[in-house]
Amino acid sequence: MAVRPRPAAQNPGRMLGSGMNPEDWLELTKRTECNCDCVGQSFVLTPEDQREDFVKVGVEIGDRRYAEAEEQLALGHRETARNLFGRASACYRVADYGIHGDQVTDEKREVYAKVPESFQRWYELRDDVNLDVVSIPFGDKDMQGYLAIPDGCDPDTPVLVFIAGATGFAEENFPRAAYFYDRGIPIITFDGPGQGTSLYYKDMYLTVDNFVDSVKAVIDFVRADPRVGDTVALYGISYGGAIVRGGTDKNDTLTKHPWAGQENFYLHGFLSKFGTDDLEVASEMSTAQDCTADLHKITKPLLIIHSKVDPILGVEGAKRIYELASSEDKHYEEYDTNSHCVTDMDDSASAFAADWMKPRMLAAAAAAKKQA
Repeated sequence: MAVRPRPAAQNPGRMLGSGMNPEDWLELTKRTECNCDCVGQSFVLTPEDQREDFVKVGVEIGDRRYAEAEEQLALGHRETARNLFGRASACYRVADYGIHGDQVTDEKREVYAKVPESFQRWYELRDDVNLDVVSIPFGDKDMQGYLAIPDGCDPDTPVLVFIAGATGFAEENFPRAAYFYDRGIPIITFDGPGQGTSLYYKDMYLTVDNFVDSVKAVIDFVRADPRVGDTVALYGISYGGAIVRGGTDKNDTLTKHPWAGQENFYLHGFLSKFGTDDLEVASEMSTAQDCTADLHKITKPLLIIHSKVDPILGVEGAKRIYELASSEDKHYEEYDTNSHCVTDMDDSASAFAADWMKPRMLAAAAAAKKQA
């Protein structure tokens, strides 16, 4: 097998912004691409004949951190163990992303399985976040999710539903949702059809319209919880981002957008998500996922966050959503970057989203309570 390089979509900002520890990032980058120690010199590319496989190195570092976490926990060093489980989870996440192919492989399942396991060990040791692993009914199966409700939360408090992108999963995006938790807002992330545990272990594939139904199932799930209110806000990213970050109204602008020197860059990646090995079938399903005609039905406060130049899906879709939505209260925030979903400015974008959305969520919840 050829040595697999860092996946193009995992830029340094995304890896670090999504919680990868700088020490681990430096080791992974040095062994696979570039020496960034920068002690007395500028960056130095690692000679090609010395570069190691990105996936294998990511898993190796993750396994090392996980073992260290177990050792520290046995010694009673709870905080150190917590930190190390989190570091392991981040390493496994980027390693998983480096496994390409039209279909889900045994290697993909084995590596990904380490992500939720280490993530849950991480949060079991966190005293600052109340995290529940939940099963959300959906048809004859269920979707795994993470529900977090802040201490002292009023039962009328609105809830944030975070929708991950096509190649994302609940664990990667929980830190973005946590910006709302830190502001007193309950949050939930989940793996819908074609994502994470739903795809890898439950054979839940995307159809033309079932992802919309999966989001509705999550909304029904949180509304049935007496600990939180009925008012729900949606926060999506990439494929899930018709609202908030890096989204589009036509799936073809994602699957058939040229990038990294390839036409239809993500269409092959959607074969496994659509549960087919026929590229033409996947193409037709992608084209059918088009919500342009329904954009005028959006009347609630609407926030669009987008990169000035998005190399994976462009900017036209985001601008159509903004222009065609009927919302009186809407805002388009453009970041001067060319990373997909503003991932290299993740802290800035995530904080802005939470600060913009929270007062509007609270106002909507108060209005609903007054009408009840």
